[in-house]
Amino acid sequence: MHSLITCALPSHASRCANAFNAGRLTCYLVLFVWVASPDVTSGQPSLSSPNVLILIADDLGIGDVGCFGNTTIRTPAIDRLCREGVALTHHLAAAALCTPSRAALMTARYPQRYGMVGAASGGPPVLVHVASRAGLPSSEPTIGKAFAAAGYRTHFTGKWHLGSGCGFLGRSCQGPLAHGFNSTFYLPNTLFERANVEGSFWVWPEEDFHYHALVGTSAAVLAVAVLLKRLKFNVAAAVVVTSLLVAAPAAWFLLTHYRFHTPRWYQVSEWMDFNLNFVVMRQTSVLHQRAPLESLSMDMVRATVDFMRAEAASGRSFLAVHAFSHPHTPLVCAPHNRGRSRHGRYGDAVEELDEGVGLLLAALDDMALYNNTIVYFTSDHGGHLEALGADGQRTGGYNGLFKGGKFQGGMEGGIRVPGVLRYPGVVRDGSKLSSPTSLLDVLPTLLELSGLPSVRELLPDAAQPLDGLSLSSLLTGAGGATEDPTRGRLLLHHSGMFVDAIRYNTGEHVYVASNDVHVSRRARVRRK
Repeated sequence: MHSLITCALPSHASRCANAFNAGRLTCYLVLFVWVASPDVTSGQPSLSSPNVLILIADDLGIGDVGCFGNTTIRTPAIDRLCREGVALTHHLAAAALCTPSRAALMTARYPQRYGMVGAASGGPPVLVHVASRAGLPSSEPTIGKAFAAAGYRTHFTGKWHLGSGCGFLGRSCQGPLAHGFNSTFYLPNTLFERANVEGSFWVWPEEDFHYHALVGTSAAVLAVAVLLKRLKFNVAAAVVVTSLLVAAPAAWFLLTHYRFHTPRWYQVSEWMDFNLNFVVMRQTSVLHQRAPLESLSMDMVRATVDFMRAEAASGRSFLAVHAFSHPHTPLVCAPHNRGRSRHGRYGDAVEELDEGVGLLLAALDDMALYNNTIVYFTSDHGGHLEALGADGQRTGGYNGLFKGGKFQGGMEGGIRVPGVLRYPGVVRDGSKLSSPTSLLDVLPTLLELSGLPSVRELLPDAAQPLDGLSLSSLLTGAGGATEDPTRGRLLLHHSGMFVDAIRYNTGEHVYVASNDVHVSRRARVRRK
């Protein structure tokens, strides 16, 4: 009120006019900033919001990568990421198996919270066929959902392995499209060694007890038919009815590969597995039934590059998740990559993986997206030490100095994985981070680095607590050494539903206690 009264006086008219004009300019500036500012929660990312490229290797050992100590396998593209970003030297998978580990990366939550750890009755801890009804629950928050809610275009390429089955009449299908990804080019399942083996249509293992049970059942059906004939029943009708009662359920389970979940009396041949299980899909359509193994790596790279190029041309921020099929078996490479390495088929597969990483990085360079793209690289778990091919050639990786490997959740070699994050001008290039970090941390870290709200804000309906932490302050150095978010953190390492080991970071030391008697009955101490 005082200012209005003062302005009414003639002696202050000039000063008031200047003040009014300055205030009007301020008002315009505030209005412009308000209009131009992004409303992230409404699904519109800022024009400066970075793109995100997540690269996931399959069964890659930490000792297989040049910048993590390997000197005999060539990985120049991954080594480039280490030079231009931060190497996570104490990076940990949430499980030593594909499905639960990938679920943890996608959700920032332990897979034990939502059952992605296998059947308690002895079933496999990973999904092993496309017809499985198991999968990542739709209620879980995921990287795809979070970035889509922030207005990003999202894409998934490669090995999904988190469920692909559908409900009644093809409804409620699982897969990347159900978890926030706008477009896909993916393997619903994993690949096995037998994916590259041609076999006969039927397999009847004569040494298997269940085979003899089948023979006994057939004999019983015949005996019942003879008895019904003696009792003047129509033998044809009796045989048909009895056979249907026995054969129909068996045929159904056979075609859905149910033997992988429980030890039934039949087996699925390599021929059936190859043709029914190993498929490549785009959106909801089967693109290849019998995945083209020789060209698969380059086909996947091409799909991701095409997506990034289209989004770059449109000016939209994107999230691309590229899950390589290498170096998981079967180790089939393109002809130009065969026999190149010093480590047989496995080394060839690692080098073809690195070739794919290099092509994706080169595409970002060509599209002038180098400075505005966060690139994160890791493996889903440690290398499979015991893996052997049909010819006896070693087909598993190397986990460096760490004992154990794939399938061993309480052993360091099964869960210690390479990790690299590059964000030019934001994270410290060429540096190393020795604090214990986890695949659980990927989602909250990428959101904060991208300047986006938290998962809880982006996905208010997904109110589940996260187990992952944002590592943004560690990666950028903004918080200082005294603000290490991993200090005082307790990480759990499971085998199935059971805790095999725990890890506690005091800030100065990392304590690891394991149930494995071969590791130690007491807590081990590791300096970071």
